[in-house]
Amino acid sequence: MQKMSRRTLIIWIGILSVLGMLLRWTGIRYAGVDYENSLLTWYLQLKEGGTLAALADYQGDYNLPYATVLYFLTFVPVEPVISIKMVSILFDYLEAVLVMKMVRMASEEEKRDLYGIIAFGLVLCNPLAVINSGYLAQSEGIWAYLALLSFWYIQQDKPVKGMWAMGCAIAMKLQSVFILPMVLILYFYKKRFSILHLLWIPIAIQALCIPAILGGCSFDIAYKLFSHMLGKYPFLYYYYPNIWTFFKEAPYYQFGKAAIIIAFTALLLFAVLLVQSGRKPAMREYLEYIVWTTMTCAMLLPCMHERYNYIAELMLPVCALFDRRLWIPAVFLNLFSLQCNGQSYLGWEKVSHYSLAAGNLAIYFYLTRRCFYGLYKSYRECRGVKSC
Repeated sequence: MQKMSRRTLIIWIGILSVLGMLLRWTGIRYAGVDYENSLLTWYLQLKEGGTLAALADYQGDYNLPYATVLYFLTFVPVEPVISIKMVSILFDYLEAVLVMKMVRMASEEEKRDLYGIIAFGLVLCNPLAVINSGYLAQSEGIWAYLALLSFWYIQQDKPVKGMWAMGCAIAMKLQSVFILPMVLILYFYKKRFSILHLLWIPIAIQALCIPAILGGCSFDIAYKLFSHMLGKYPFLYYYYPNIWTFFKEAPYYQFGKAAIIIAFTALLLFAVLLVQSGRKPAMREYLEYIVWTTMTCAMLLPCMHERYNYIAELMLPVCALFDRRLWIPAVFLNLFSLQCNGQSYLGWEKVSHYSLAAGNLAIYFYLTRRCFYGLYKSYRECRGVKSC
């Protein structure tokens, strides 16, 4: 396969970039229920306040760093529905570029340009990403980019930058911690940086809260909001079709902790097996591990929102570039999530969440078998070699 020229590469990036914007622009003025009842309400409240003191009166349930973004957008002479969406769209592009870099690193020399371009298009033009930013004005692209950037820096042995990116991701949305297991696994597996580097995470979170603190918020406002959010929706099943869909009547106060323990145990088993396997994963394997670890959180933790599996839904089609067997799971995972989002926000016809949950679980168990079988096979081979 002939390597692409730089000019051809730029042309393809330009074509896909225009296509991605056109897809989003079709819904740029769409004002959904979530936008009308939440984002616009918070925007108007911050605009009426005028100064940073408005952040101290902020009543929304998104983190204060995102509210700070909304505050500064009130000074931009553009319709709020457009300015709010354009911030999320910007991060969609940054995320597509970042994934393209990851895929180029994971690809063979002769396929590097082609796979990089395809990955760029898969992320940027993914219907879930288009709907999330271009129609719903949601912020998944922001925290997903920062979370993936954290993994990228740490994988590149740049732990300080990685922890700052992780802190910024968590500051934007707590669900960014879904990629934290992969960050910790990298620490215990590579051991090329101190565990104390994790302290940069709360420092980054605090740094993004400086405008709110200057506006009159308490110094620990970020952590107060986190604790408030953790206890806001005490349900085993909320919106995302996962294992707890089949136990939605079970009381959270009895089974909530058990659900957290189950998820933690699954991640711990994976981490131990990875370390003990003696395997040196390639980037393409790391990408699949990211899908599995983030999906483990979405499938096994209680009270999951329909947008919390966003990273896995964007990255699984990218992983399918390296293994065709993943295309069918990738397509169905995205279709299930599209249906879930569509019936929640776009008025689509209802489909049983039991059916969606069964489909998601089938995909999750398939990915679990792939990851664990590969690591267990390496572990058995390692035990047979004394140098391991």
